[in-house]
Amino acid sequence: MRMIALFALLVVGTPACGPAREPNVARVRAVANPLALGSAQVCVMRPETLARDVSMEVRDNGRLVGATRGGTYVCWLAATGEHQLTSNDDDTGPTWLEARANGRYWLHQEVSELGGRLHAHLDWVDEIAAAELIDECDERVRVAVPGHDDAPDALTIAPAKARR
Repeated sequence: MRMIALFALLVVGTPACGPAREPNVARVRAVANPLALGSAQVCVMRPETLARDVSMEVRDNGRLVGATRGGTYVCWLAATGEHQLTSNDDDTGPTWLEARANGRYWLHQEVSELGGRLHAHLDWVDEIAAAELIDECDERVRVAVPGHDDAPDALTIAPAKARR
């Protein structure tokens, strides 16, 4: 019975895609909530529905931090310092981030099909563009964290690259 109530809450609470409207900046600010002191938050949004059911991995310094499907987004925390962000078959190479404490960083994961293969390209966007993109997404992708539930505040902290 508890599962049915939880499922009903999730279905009712999931925003639907709709006609063009003002971007919901309040929603994007609620998503961006660095919880660990001294960390930054990175979110990747994939509103397009091309290959909707295909998961596209996102890695931070080679470490898997999440994945998207069409119409979803994923967020994680990043330690201050240098981060190399990659996604499936990104022909343009990695995206670099110098994360600052309490920073909020937004990437649009654009998926395209070239020569019969899917490619996911990451592009930086500002908060207003992020609000528009998140409004087009149905849900945050849940990430399995061994040992505890994936609540919105249970985010992985990706370490920065070691300085040489």
